[in-house]
Amino acid sequence: MRICWDMIEGIYLNRNGVLMKGTTAYIEKDKCDICGEPYLMQKYLPTKYCSLPCVRCGVNNSMYGVHLPSNKNGNWKGGVKKLGIPNYDTYGYQISYVEKIRKCPDNSNLLEARCTYCDRWFMPTTDSVQKRIKSLNGNGSGEGRLYCSDSCKQACPIYRQVKYPKGFKKATSREVQPELRQMVFKRDNYTCQYGNCGKTIEDAELHCHHIEGLKQNPIESADIDMCISLCKEHHKKIHGSKGCRYIDLICKEKNNE
Repeated sequence: MRICWDMIEGIYLNRNGVLMKGTTAYIEKDKCDICGEPYLMQKYLPTKYCSLPCVRCGVNNSMYGVHLPSNKNGNWKGGVKKLGIPNYDTYGYQISYVEKIRKCPDNSNLLEARCTYCDRWFMPTTDSVQKRIKSLNGNGSGEGRLYCSDSCKQACPIYRQVKYPKGFKKATSREVQPELRQMVFKRDNYTCQYGNCGKTIEDAELHCHHIEGLKQNPIESADIDMCISLCKEHHKKIHGSKGCRYIDLICKEKNNE
């Protein structure tokens, strides 16, 4: 029988064989409409559910009311709650209208999202998802966008732009169309293409570099073949060589006007 500790405290059997708590009489009901377990209810206040979780489940709230063994419940100690892994059923519907999300291929209970910068599938932390939801609801201090790594976060041209607008600090990452950048990264297997570098997005900040200046060749600026993936170090090195320096590109632009 399902009896919570709060109910047990102070309950007694009177001389007529009736369970009492103060002046309230209790009787046993055969089963809860949700979990099917017998429980105690007030004699003159019939109920359908044995506990608050079952009440919530009875009003179609999917977050409560599913009685599972402790080692099967997603929030059991040592499970997703302790590990900080987001549950798809809990958070998916709250961010699906703005984020690309899916159920994890290896575990359909878990949530995966695409990185804002590189567009790779990854598993965000519960904390980062909650911050994104707060932001979408107008309760966060920033946008709380989802990134697969700190390097992607730092490379992303829209990261912290509300607080620190473009031009606030010098950067080596010049923005291209986000979709173009993501296609170039995917084509290059998220790896720096400079010589034998071989650094991946896991190892370093990755940039999408236009082989020809964006303003010097605007017609082909969206051509994937005109772009290449470079780590931050080699992107900076290329723009430090004569003819590709930012000052050279600016001069070329003025000469073309």
